[in-house]
Amino acid sequence: MTLIILEGPDCCFKSTVAIKMSKQLKYPIIKGSSFELAISGNEKLFEHFSKLADEDNVIIDRFIYSNLVYARKFKDYSILTEQQLRIIEDKIKMKAKVVYLHADPKIIMERLSIRGDEYIEGKDIDSILRLYREVMSNAGLYTYSWDTGQWDSDEIVEDLTYLFG
Repeated sequence: MTLIILEGPDCCFKSTVAIKMSKQLKYPIIKGSSFELAISGNEKLFEHFSKLADEDNVIIDRFIYSNLVYARKFKDYSILTEQQLRIIEDKIKMKAKVVYLHADPKIIMERLSIRGDEYIEGKDIDSILRLYREVMSNAGLYTYSWDTGQWDSDEIVEDLTYLFG
């Protein structure tokens, strides 16, 4: 039973790594957190994350930690309470592999200018990275971390497959 959780800011290979890991491990990918979900209210949010916590052998592209980051950044979004966060972490602590993918702000801004994004702008990157550092350092689960400015997606997938495969 494994739950691979990919966290991190935009343009840091989460979806790319998820697709490649899915092919390697034959695990489905589930979109865990989104801007659309964040406007649904706290109860729906908690219910959604609780259901995901019951899944096995899946890859979750953004989960509870992304919610904490973006709901703090964009104040009109629902956020999990500390108690709800701990309940979910307790449910997944024996099976979750949390992977935090990040990069230097300049690299993210460059990637963002190429890819574009309907929600995030270059001016948001520094504060989002600061929030991720805070949230991930307070995570109740062990977290694996890769700087995607130094590692490409194939190298990360190779390491993850070795660690989790």
